[in-house]
Amino acid sequence: MNISKYAANDAARISEPAKAKSIMAGFQLSGKVRLLLAIVAVALLAGCAQSGCTRVGTPQGWSAGAVDDGVLYIGTMQGEILAVTKEKGDLEWRRALPADEDVTQAIYGRPAVTDDAVLVGGYNGVLYAYDRAGDLEWQEPLSGRIVGGPSVHENVALVGTGAVSTSDGGDGALYAIDIQSGDPIWEYLEIGPVWSSPTVADGRVYVGSLDHNVYAVDLESGAEVWRYTSGGAVVSSIVVRDGLAIFGGFDSRLYALDIQTGMPVWVFNGSTRWYWSKPLVHDGLVYAPSLDGTLYALDSKTGELVWSFPTEGQIVGSPAIVSSALSDLVAVPVADGGDSRIALLETNGSQLYACAIDDDIRTSIEVDGDLIYFGSKNSTIWALRIKSQGNPDEEWVFVTDADDPHPPDRMKAC
Repeated sequence: MNISKYAANDAARISEPAKAKSIMAGFQLSGKVRLLLAIVAVALLAGCAQSGCTRVGTPQGWSAGAVDDGVLYIGTMQGEILAVTKEKGDLEWRRALPADEDVTQAIYGRPAVTDDAVLVGGYNGVLYAYDRAGDLEWQEPLSGRIVGGPSVHENVALVGTGAVSTSDGGDGALYAIDIQSGDPIWEYLEIGPVWSSPTVADGRVYVGSLDHNVYAVDLESGAEVWRYTSGGAVVSSIVVRDGLAIFGGFDSRLYALDIQTGMPVWVFNGSTRWYWSKPLVHDGLVYAPSLDGTLYALDSKTGELVWSFPTEGQIVGSPAIVSSALSDLVAVPVADGGDSRIALLETNGSQLYACAIDDDIRTSIEVDGDLIYFGSKNSTIWALRIKSQGNPDEEWVFVTDADDPHPPDRMKAC
């Protein structure tokens, strides 16, 4: 997928938007959202906007990782869930998600890990639960597609579903699933397509939708508490911090809502393109990654711009905070083709170091101690160690489509 094809605010950057529209014919949404869905569905799944096809092709997922008890769990571009040791990248196990023979599987969302289970959302709309040894415990088919990963609160998994083509239907759903049995506890259906991971805080579930709304739903009952209608589709997961629900939208705005009332406390209008990923909140600043290639640092209380860092690429995944002996650093995944990189910024917005990566980075960054993990589009999983002075050092790379996942002749990136 070329991210620039759906990052632009105008449809002129899509080569054949009229043919792409046939994918979304019949969706009962606004014209702007129908075009958005057509563009993003095509770009995500098959590149049909360039080829002129009218069917969704082979999905190629990208998944962030989750580290727990010395193991990194992450989805591959081959539709597998992978478990590798966090220090050396040695294979513990890998499993292709079960699916019908005519279904190509994909994983877009981050796995959720509990003491006993690894939960994975399949693009085919099935939520899978593996035990920590890689044995499948249960699978629960849900309506629509799973694009965002599941979230876990105590013994409950929360996951949203949504449509990306006419055959999927136009509606979405939010589910609460019992982790032990896989049985639904409740489902909330008064919602548009959900492409992000739900956020749980203070007895509520917060989630955005392609229908422009952000919803607050009671965790116990699944009843709606409030909804807020923004100016565009919301595929960013929501950060809840200090009484605020913070998220970006496809109207190029970043919002902070009062979690009690659902009303805006502040709105930032400085971006020129969409927000795709979850913002990061740390030490009074909101770090907002935009598809215009800029990381915006805002005062979390007022939404005022403190500084901005232009990357000249695009920021698809969420940044993360990693600590060095000098200070906290902001690790930013920059998607820019052959010039893709991990940029390490000081908290004042100055770049300290960078590590060049072979291909686009579309995943968010996972941090565990001084190690950061992410995937890139060329079927590689990366671990970088951030050394005491803040400089990155490639710890290992796992090539998911190679016979030898650690090629001996591979040169280190940094």
